[in-house]
Amino acid sequence: MKLFSQKEARHLLCRYHNLDGAETLCGKAGAEKIMQRIHSIQYDPLNVVARNADLVLQARVKDYKEQDLYNLLYKEHKLVDGFDKEMCIYNSKDFASFNYVRREHLKHVVLTLQYRNQMAALDILDDVRDFVAKHGKTGAKDISIGEVRESRWGPKKLSSAALDYLFNSGELSVADKRGTQKYFDLTERVLDDADFQYNQDMTIEEFLEWYIERRIQSVGLIWNKPGGAWQGHYVSDSEIRTSTLQTLTRKNRIDEIQIEGIPETFYISRDIQTYMNHQAPQSYARFIAPLDNIIWDRQMLEALFDFTYRWEVYTPVAKRKYGYYVLPVLYNDRFVARFEAEPVRQTGEFVIKKWWWEARIEPDNDMIETIEKEILRFAEFLQVGNSKNNLSKLR
Repeated sequence: MKLFSQKEARHLLCRYHNLDGAETLCGKAGAEKIMQRIHSIQYDPLNVVARNADLVLQARVKDYKEQDLYNLLYKEHKLVDGFDKEMCIYNSKDFASFNYVRREHLKHVVLTLQYRNQMAALDILDDVRDFVAKHGKTGAKDISIGEVRESRWGPKKLSSAALDYLFNSGELSVADKRGTQKYFDLTERVLDDADFQYNQDMTIEEFLEWYIERRIQSVGLIWNKPGGAWQGHYVSDSEIRTSTLQTLTRKNRIDEIQIEGIPETFYISRDIQTYMNHQAPQSYARFIAPLDNIIWDRQMLEALFDFTYRWEVYTPVAKRKYGYYVLPVLYNDRFVARFEAEPVRQTGEFVIKKWWWEARIEPDNDMIETIEKEILRFAEFLQVGNSKNNLSKLR
């Protein structure tokens, strides 16, 4: 079993995700390439500085723009919305392989319908399906079938609940999105036939091996402990996960490694080892999304990076340690700071509301200059001006 120092493991992880920028991944083509490597990114609709999925990609891809993801999702349909660890965006070629996940997730959808007293939505599935087949791209506002009622949680209309059910079953896919409003169409009309059919006949054993190896690739390296990296159907089951990891190791599809100072065994894809000898040409800094793949497992983040991060969006204001929407700052494979920004839509520019250096960090000129360059790059990604006061927050 190979032994890594913590610094070597951090370098490998950042290199694998191209957070160091050593590979020239640019624009839409770069976003497509990194998605083929990490497979899945978590979707969240909150848009304070930008949405989570865009923040994940901008940290890995030079000259990335939000339009690039929109085009890959809703123009070229190379990516698709779907449930993975949570609601995620993943490669369209993986769609059919998710049949097992969709079947499990649909059980939870039905339980939600029962809780909301909306089981009658299942009685109008044929009507809603026929409406979409006839009219094409359909949003919740375009169709009104069944009861309309006041609701604090979930759809107010039965037809909206039926659309959601058909989406989660895989019969419908998101064909377009305007803001957070989804427009559905028949999946067979959204995806290419090759993607629609690929791997749809997998056995459960083949699926589990594919899915757990794929989850390792989404993060880069993972230990076999419960946490955010193993969130979702099947992979959260420790018995299924452990058995499948043993099978993948026996088949030489993944490797076990040890990291100095951490007793747990880690698992890495064999693909990741091709990145071991690459080196970033210069110092780098990146602003990391709150739900970025590299920090899915917060306990592993603490063990490997000595960095504690909690997303405090849903934490009551009085109990927040930092702020509402705080982004970690990565510098040369270390997390050195975090900041909260003002909502970009309100200010019309990138404004750092508050900046916190980590207690152990003593910033030198190289660190500050590198982060200053990243501030300018980040403002360019947001396509807004950079506040003159931002740079003063660092010094």
